[in-house]
Amino acid sequence: MGAVATVISPNADRDPDALRRTVTRAMAIGLCVWPAFTLLDAWMCFVAYPGAPFGLFLAYRAGVSLIFLGLWRASRRPTANIRRLFYLLNVTYGLTALVIALMAVHLGGIRSPYMHGISIVALIRAAVIPGHWRRSLPTYVRIGLAFPLVMGAGAVISPIARAEWLTPESLTVFASNYVFVLASSVLGLISGHLVWTAQEQVYRARRVGRYRLQAPIGRGGMGEVWLAWDQALKREVALKLLRVGTGAGPEMVKRFEREAQAAGRLTGAHVVRVFDFGASDDGLYYIAMEYVDGVDLALLVDRDGPLPPARAARLVEQACMALEEAHAAGIIHRDIKPNNLILASGEPGEDLVKLLDFGVARLREPAPGAEHLTRTGMLIGTPAYLAPELWQGGDASERSDIYALGVTLHFLLTGVTPRHAPQGTRVPPELEPLVRRCLATRPEDRMPSARALREALEAAGVRAA
Repeated sequence: MGAVATVISPNADRDPDALRRTVTRAMAIGLCVWPAFTLLDAWMCFVAYPGAPFGLFLAYRAGVSLIFLGLWRASRRPTANIRRLFYLLNVTYGLTALVIALMAVHLGGIRSPYMHGISIVALIRAAVIPGHWRRSLPTYVRIGLAFPLVMGAGAVISPIARAEWLTPESLTVFASNYVFVLASSVLGLISGHLVWTAQEQVYRARRVGRYRLQAPIGRGGMGEVWLAWDQALKREVALKLLRVGTGAGPEMVKRFEREAQAAGRLTGAHVVRVFDFGASDDGLYYIAMEYVDGVDLALLVDRDGPLPPARAARLVEQACMALEEAHAAGIIHRDIKPNNLILASGEPGEDLVKLLDFGVARLREPAPGAEHLTRTGMLIGTPAYLAPELWQGGDASERSDIYALGVTLHFLLTGVTPRHAPQGTRVPPELEPLVRRCLATRPEDRMPSARALREALEAAGVRAA
């Protein structure tokens, strides 16, 4: 389970993976439907309106298809910015309506039957992407106004087009056709809102014990995370659930319980706190955690690019504080990475980092029967952040967490991990010795502890310019 568990605020409404899949599905539909109308273009250009520029129509179809393809590929990247994807998705729907209007200029102007293609755009948008009407309204306005805006611009430029607007017969045909475009846009807006409302009611109706589920905010190998309302204490929590239907056996339940016990020992300001652990009447296991409204450090770098040395050092210093507490409590995290470090909303102008996800944590002195839970012949953790000794089958230790923290610092400073860094990638010289020592092949050559690394970062004297 990655940092996505607490990254998305309630306004995002959905699991980020599900949101990306929505964009992927919408673009896949566009890639199927949009080029399919090329045959209709050919019939219109060579039969119904001889002399219409079929080559231009092919260029329109190809250009929009490339946009669909680009967004489809972008949506398949796990690190894709969700809000940016949806913004581009909505712009693409508006652009598609605009291109159809441009085609109609050559196929009868304001009388063109091609304006009905805009109705199809509105209805597909409603079917694929239901949403609250306030969020959807700008997109449907762009779709609905594309045709009259293009025709109005043509009337300003062309006397012939302007004459069409002054002919009662042409205006009658335009109004008769355009009413369907408006109706489709309005119906799309309404039906999309109704579907969204029904989905929200289903989400809000679900309860686990004393917690009312509000919206999914994350998904991982062991389960899913929901934004939930604690009805007893009247506060929002992030509720991690052991997913139903995955054949979760006793070992999975024990591992889930161990995560709650490990994280529950920690109460520092830089660790996402665990409030409760239990099971509902229908056997759904849950961990109630502190809900953090923020972004994980992977998304921060994806959005803003590599961080200045001073800020990167400050963030890692706080991660060291979280590890200091965990190691002192006998807990090896084993999955330190930017996705599991949340940049929370702190004091104005101040960064506040919190560590989460102890799903694969190891207790230095495990309870009887617990050690076999992580000895299944599989590597535990994220490959790019694993210390060399773990690849060789060695045991995790405080210094393997230090190695992962060194990879994290490298990522914050360069935007890539050492394993995936192109030739010539350089860490800023003021922090390069520390990064190199954290990434030492032999554990004994690394920084001896999280506290030692924090103190070394402070002593490095890296300050904002």
